[in-house]
Amino acid sequence: MRPVDADEAQEPELDGERVRSPALAAGRRDVSALEREHVRAHLRARRRLQEIERLLDAIHSEVEASEARALDPARSPGAEAEERVVKLCEKVEKKAAEAALMGKRIVEIHQQIDSHGCC
Repeated sequence: MRPVDADEAQEPELDGERVRSPALAAGRRDVSALEREHVRAHLRARRRLQEIERLLDAIHSEVEASEARALDPARSPGAEAEERVVKLCEKVEKKAAEAALMGKRIVEIHQQIDSHGCC
């Protein structure tokens, strides 16, 4: 028998490694694919969280603006409507006063006509 060479001792392991090599390569590819998908999922989740954060900021700004309008009645839409109603009421009162004046004049003219006895 011949003594076992160091190269010969390594050859069976290399053959086993070559046999396992396609399986290892496939496993490594699977692990790499899973790692990439994990990173993509993390980035998608992060983008969604950032979008939600932007929406919450927008809602927060709207709420603050709404509170400011509620605290400042002169600037609120309800106050503007109230001002318009007050102005319209003033116009109506003026028109009513004018109508009352015209009614008095008509009554005076009618009384004058009756007192002269023309008709």
